[in-house]
Amino acid sequence: MKLRIPTCALLVVLGIACNTVYAKDPQLQSLTLEHFRDTATVKDDPSNGTTIVTTEKGFVVHSGLLRQVSNDEFLHGVIDNKTGKKSFEVYAWISYNGRWRTYQTANFQVMDAPRSVPATQVSRDVGDCAAGNCLYTEHVAFAVDEPTLRQIAAGYVPGHPPIWHFTLVAKTGVEYSGQLSSAEIAGFLAKVDELTGAAPAAAAIAPAAPPVAVAVSPAPPPAAAPIAPAPSTAPAIAAPAPPAAKASIPGAPFKPDFGIAGIPVAATVTQPYRAGLLISGVTSDSIAEHSGIIVGDIVYEFGGHPIKTPADLQAAVAASPAKSAVAIKLFRGTTATVVTAQF
Repeated sequence: MKLRIPTCALLVVLGIACNTVYAKDPQLQSLTLEHFRDTATVKDDPSNGTTIVTTEKGFVVHSGLLRQVSNDEFLHGVIDNKTGKKSFEVYAWISYNGRWRTYQTANFQVMDAPRSVPATQVSRDVGDCAAGNCLYTEHVAFAVDEPTLRQIAAGYVPGHPPIWHFTLVAKTGVEYSGQLSSAEIAGFLAKVDELTGAAPAAAAIAPAAPPVAVAVSPAPPPAAAPIAPAPSTAPAIAAPAPPAAKASIPGAPFKPDFGIAGIPVAATVTQPYRAGLLISGVTSDSIAEHSGIIVGDIVYEFGGHPIKTPADLQAAVAASPAKSAVAIKLFRGTTATVVTAQF
């Protein structure tokens, strides 16, 4: 998600703070996990064997007659294709008038505890100085760890995504207040998990193959073996072997595809039990859809089995007998509920 603050040179001169566009904006509030997952930019870098994932194109607001983008915040991730190691950063593009501020530190909350990390200057630009009041733009980034992102993603509620706030502290001048929607963070992680194989696609929780009968051709009769001469005038010929019975390949009873994709999310201090698998995709006409599961649900128990990862869910689905009804416990928003899957 990207949040914009219009350039406000006159207000700065007058000493009046500019208003930030927050996620209560109807257009921004309507953006979903699926939107940010599907609009995430993925770029391979063969020179160093990495894949870069960003949410830069997830939401863009233009302002003024020239339809310019003033400020922007988005997620940036790097995946090492050899080791699988991941690193994540929040990028912020900040435009303002006056003089260089030089943002140096990022402050944010983690599990209700404050955290402060260094902010890195990615690049800086100066432009539009014709009126004697230049427009300065700083491109700043700061690191955020994966557990923190998954904890924020756990709070995602479709239609009402909670907002994660951060502050950038400048060497000189005012602080910058930024924010990211939990929908953007959850969608970003869903794309990362998809690329790393940590979360299968919605149709990847596959059914066991049905039993397949394989016909086995009867063994040909053996050639006649040499027999020592006997008093009988006719040579003895070995009887042909009886045809072999048809065999079948054993397999588990057939179950249709369950049909979901999800990302593991962690509990928070305010919701210590709201953890499990955040649903990021539901296949049309699947068992999951018929059971009532929707994107944004957090599945935490399946047929009595605790669910924390996609692998947990795959194992629980595989253990469910054909033609059975399985209770699935989940959170929808902050409300715990139970749905039933019919296999």
